[in-house]
Amino acid sequence: MQCATSEELQITEEFLMTLLCYVGAARSSFIAAMRAARSGDFEQAQSCIEEGDQALKDVHKSQTKLIGYDEGSGKVQMTLILTHIQDHIMTTMLCREVTEEVIAIHKELKELRS
Repeated sequence: MQCATSEELQITEEFLMTLLCYVGAARSSFIAAMRAARSGDFEQAQSCIEEGDQALKDVHKSQTKLIGYDEGSGKVQMTLILTHIQDHIMTTMLCREVTEEVIAIHKELKELRS
């Protein structure tokens, strides 16, 4: 994902929507991983986690570039959409952690039931 910007780093709407889509894809992958684990398909669950991790990695790279450019000096104007995207990033990262725990619980339940 390329950060579509000008020399002054004016963040385009297209870039922001792409970022939001990547975050949404990551979250969807983590939810799919939990559902796969619930049905006992742990290989599929792991595959979904890997997909989500890649999407989060792409988001994190772009976010890091923005933070690096800003240097804490306010070069990047904070907007409602950037705040919304940051909220999605944080909740998706939490979803990732919860996904690992839910999968572990489903594995333990499967062992106990066997």
